[in-house]
Amino acid sequence: MENGSSKCVGLDAACTVLAKSRAVQSLLKSAVGTGVFREALEQMKAGRFEGDLGATIHDLLVDSILNESQGVWSGRIRQPHDDYPVQVKSYHGVYWVWALEYDPVGYFLDEDSAIAFARSNLDATETGDQDAEEDCEIRCPYCNSTDSCDHLLLVVDTTFRTAEGGALYKVFNDRWSDIMDEQGEDADEAEFFDELLDEVDSLADGSLTASPESAPGMSSTYEYYFCSFKEKTITAAKKFGKP
Repeated sequence: MENGSSKCVGLDAACTVLAKSRAVQSLLKSAVGTGVFREALEQMKAGRFEGDLGATIHDLLVDSILNESQGVWSGRIRQPHDDYPVQVKSYHGVYWVWALEYDPVGYFLDEDSAIAFARSNLDATETGDQDAEEDCEIRCPYCNSTDSCDHLLLVVDTTFRTAEGGALYKVFNDRWSDIMDEQGEDADEAEFFDELLDEVDSLADGSLTASPESAPGMSSTYEYYFCSFKEKTITAAKKFGKP
């Protein structure tokens, strides 16, 4: 994927925006230590990566952006024999374009520029969360698989409140059972179940919904949660298992 936009910037420019985020500052302090935190922050504010400290900052930001970004827009790159998923992802005010079979080009400092790049340079067309269901099949937004894949975090029947697949399948059902045992028969199941799903959603990069209206013949509504990388799925499963 070539950098075909004047609004696409390198990590040096992106880090000047990231330096304003308290969450990124906290992450930076944990990574480099309080002794050199101020020096590291000044490098970020100036858009520099100097010496060993600069290399540490560079690697920290690249890894965090890659693994902690949240999807804000999704689309498809239409191909003669298949469609490739594409997403615009956000990390504390910095945006980038992820697309299957394409390398990242760099970073954008506003969402509209990133979406415009995906549309013009990749010929991507937008998809809503439900568009993946147009053939009554749920497809992973990251690998296009209709089967269980490394990106699948959880499949949950929200009508009967039970998990049916994904990396969180067992631990989700165990935690839900423990919550109900603890709260008793008078508990507001819907409220506690929604809270548990909110926790899953905070770990996921994307989600899809299949309902009786969108997929005739179904008796329940299902939520599918995905992570963009296998490693993130594994990390999310560990986090969810330690509330």
